[in-house]
Amino acid sequence: MHRSDLPLVLVVDDDPTVRFLAHEALAHRGFKVVEGENGADALRLVQELSPDVILLDVMMPKMDGFTACSRLRVLPEGQHIPVLMMTGLEDVASIQHAYQVGATDFITKPINFGLLEFRLQYMLRAKMVAADLRHSEAQLHNAQRLARMGHFVVDPAGGFSVWNEQIQTLLGLSLDRWISRVDDLLAHVHPEDRALVSAALRVENAVNDAAPVEYRIVLANAEVRIILQHSGIESTATGKQLVGTMQDISQQRLAERTIHQLAHYDRITGLPNRNLIEQRLFEILQRATLEGSNISVLSIDLDHFQRVNDHLGQEAGNELLRAVAQRLVRCVRLATTGYPVAPIELVSSRGGDEFYVLLPCALDPAAVSDFCEGIHAALKPAFYLQADEWLTTASIGVASFPDDGRAAEELLRNADVALKQVKQLGRDGTQRFTPSMNTRAQALLLMENNLRHALGSSQLTLHYQPKIDAVSGVVTGVEALARWQHPTQGHIPPGDFIPVAESSGLILPLGLWILGEATRQTALWSRNGLRNLTCAVNVSTVQLRQPDFCASVALALATSGLPAKQLQLELTESLLMENVIQAREIVDQLKALGVTLAIDDFGTGYSSLSYLKQLPIDVLKIDRSFVSELGESGNDGAIVAAVIAMGHSLGLKIVAEGVETDVQLAALCQLGCDEIQGYFCSRPLPADDFSRWARARQVAAITAQAGG
Repeated sequence: MHRSDLPLVLVVDDDPTVRFLAHEALAHRGFKVVEGENGADALRLVQELSPDVILLDVMMPKMDGFTACSRLRVLPEGQHIPVLMMTGLEDVASIQHAYQVGATDFITKPINFGLLEFRLQYMLRAKMVAADLRHSEAQLHNAQRLARMGHFVVDPAGGFSVWNEQIQTLLGLSLDRWISRVDDLLAHVHPEDRALVSAALRVENAVNDAAPVEYRIVLANAEVRIILQHSGIESTATGKQLVGTMQDISQQRLAERTIHQLAHYDRITGLPNRNLIEQRLFEILQRATLEGSNISVLSIDLDHFQRVNDHLGQEAGNELLRAVAQRLVRCVRLATTGYPVAPIELVSSRGGDEFYVLLPCALDPAAVSDFCEGIHAALKPAFYLQADEWLTTASIGVASFPDDGRAAEELLRNADVALKQVKQLGRDGTQRFTPSMNTRAQALLLMENNLRHALGSSQLTLHYQPKIDAVSGVVTGVEALARWQHPTQGHIPPGDFIPVAESSGLILPLGLWILGEATRQTALWSRNGLRNLTCAVNVSTVQLRQPDFCASVALALATSGLPAKQLQLELTESLLMENVIQAREIVDQLKALGVTLAIDDFGTGYSSLSYLKQLPIDVLKIDRSFVSELGESGNDGAIVAAVIAMGHSLGLKIVAEGVETDVQLAALCQLGCDEIQGYFCSRPLPADDFSRWARARQVAAITAQAGG
């Protein structure tokens, strides 16, 4: 409808009387009227006013009605305006000509204006219906374009009676290469899918509610698109025809594959993840159960993988994981020749540096062991990471069906249990699962839960082992050692619960508690007269790697009021050597706090003079294994002498651990050792017992001096 809400009628006639009568009649019947004298006026007014309907005379000077109507239909504004041609000509040729140039209808003069009103109302309603139809068609076209969908109709002869532009676009064809028959379409269908599509497009085969058909088409540039076709039968007056839609679902299928890849495959290695390998194992177990065969599951962990990330960065670590994955797949390919599952689908990345391998072939225990040795051998050649050579080893746990479990989850779990056993035995080896391992695993889990509870109760205490000057015997400090008194199990040795704390992550809260309690107690001793004692606290690798570790040390010192120089942090050689550069950054931060740093168990690891020069260490502690044979073994004496000489040359204090006899003490004094600790001095003591012990030594020393 026109903007004024009254239908706007353009009356074009060279006879002013006709225009006047039409104007008067239509204005009284609810129309708004504008007038023109000839065809040129008609074209101008259509462009200016966009009338709702045109009453156009045929015979006019300058430009007749036929010409005006023909030109009107070329204008964008005039394509859909109803045109009622007025003519005094009643011959068929004139009427036919009117329709040919685009007239909507015609009326003869003299005009019956009462009838004209109804003719115009009908034409306006028809115009609105046509506009709605065009709008619906445009929406359908846009929807099909957005959905990459087109529609078609197939006649019984195999021709497309309806075939729209969207399908041409899906096929990558220009509009001048119009598809007109089913055979033309089949030429673009993937050869493997042609029989399926040909059958689906036969009218004689068509049924209502037919199952959708999915197939591939191949474009001229070799691009493959996936088409989903829905179709059904339709009856018409001339017979049956097949109606349907074709939709390009290539992007949908690509998205589905991407989602599946992300959900079931490891991002770094491209291997199946835990979820997919568990599903694959379930399928293999079903087959093995039917055939009565055995299969094996390997749980693999790369030893000391974190060192790669620490030394070379995470991308180098990812590069190593990909290279290891390739070697594992090659090993599986050799062992599963002829098996219907691709080797890459039998190797899984569990995330990080851990893998699973499935051996679905019926191998005896000896063959499985040989396969594991093959993996160890395959990993021995150096990996080249960022132009550097890198050697790595692996720990492998094995569980087999049916002896070690019948369910997928059970086998994977038992292989993990066997893997943990390898790591506890020193790594770089293979262990088969045994039921006793499960018993131990359950015991460790129970201990972990008990330890978690102990951290929130009063079961944990600190005992303090004294350190004394090797020559004067004066008490110089203590080493804080955690002790656990369980309410029902009694004393639990540190050698049992400390590894559990480290493997479970409980070493972090345990370490914070030890640090806080040790600094608090040492500060209390200072206030009560036992001054200038240093308190040594062991630091684990997990603790040292925490970004906030230095802040935790500073907080413990501030809370307790203990001077930083009285806190000694004991680090292991292996911890420092994993990444010397990173270790240097951390120890520099700790030294900035004012604490002293010691290397514990020196001599059992790298014993490198070069790294000692790089790190601001204050104390070397000689491991008890060298002290225990001192005086009996010439080798141990030489080693201890070398350590003491090397340490003193760097300005370090030397402390010997595990001193138990006079002979050991005498030998250490002769070699120049600075301090000792061990049962020769005292066993580790509760805080109150240490206070009494230390005060008694002070009194004894004073008495001895007075007597002298």
